[in-house]
Amino acid sequence: MNVNKSGLFWGLLLIGGGLFALADQMGYIDTFSPQMWMTVFAAISLLALVSYALSGWKQWALLFPAGVFGGLALIIALAEANVDSAAVASPLFFGLLIPFVAAYLTDRVRNWWALIPGGVMLFLALTTLLVDSTGGEWVGALFLFMIALSFFVVYLNNSTRTWALLVAYITGVLGIAPLMSMGGRDAAYFGPIFLFAVALPFFYVYFRSPENWWAIIPAGSVTIVAVIAAAAIAGLINDGGRGGFVTAGYVNAILMSGLAATFAVVWLRHARPWAKIVTTVLAVMAVASVLFASSSQILWPVAIIVVGIYLFYTALRPKTV
Repeated sequence: MNVNKSGLFWGLLLIGGGLFALADQMGYIDTFSPQMWMTVFAAISLLALVSYALSGWKQWALLFPAGVFGGLALIIALAEANVDSAAVASPLFFGLLIPFVAAYLTDRVRNWWALIPGGVMLFLALTTLLVDSTGGEWVGALFLFMIALSFFVVYLNNSTRTWALLVAYITGVLGIAPLMSMGGRDAAYFGPIFLFAVALPFFYVYFRSPENWWAIIPAGSVTIVAVIAAAAIAGLINDGGRGGFVTAGYVNAILMSGLAATFAVVWLRHARPWAKIVTTVLAVMAVASVLFASSSQILWPVAIIVVGIYLFYTALRPKTV
């Protein structure tokens, strides 16, 4: 005879709860004391846990009442022990974490989704434990790192879910920001760090396969901007005559040189004729930035005019057959 253990459990639970409520309404019992509620919640949790074991450790949904009511029993016990901190709420979130972990371990292929709410529950549990002793920056970083970890495990479970790896990477990088905000002036370096982090996946895509030649363009462009930004924050760039080793004109030269080097790779390594034109124009602009460093404000208009003249010339030039 097949017995629906889940239905049996919920049936007994509802019957018991109804009998208690009826007895309370009819005046047969007094209002429950905290100790009584703790005993009732612990009994319900134990009953659910036993039902889960009798199901052959397969009906992980039974762990929800086991975890929730067990967590509530612990919360009452901590409150009665005069524990006055946010950590009192942590047992409830740990109780909610347990069924998601069990769901994933029961069937890792179909229940991969359980890692995401499980990660959220773990974050909430750790937050309630740490919030009274750590700053809000650590809580914010922990939240982002837990999300990153959850999606990274989703990717490890199935490497075809590249979207999960992307989410894990982005949230992991963003998790650095709250921690760097505690560093005073050094917090400004998060900008360059984030730019380097954006460039890194493009470098990976480029070096993984020569067919992905396009990836070197955003990788190189973002990297040179990150280098300049880091130099500016470090005070290496002269800003209106206030210190630094590099003037604004030379910054333009560095930027143009980095971009020229990027497109030179596309031209020389991947034989893209159009990249030769871009490389040449950027190299000329880099040299001009050095020669006319004191008049850098007129460099961009002149460069635009030069490029326009070149395009105008090529349009009118007789086509060779």
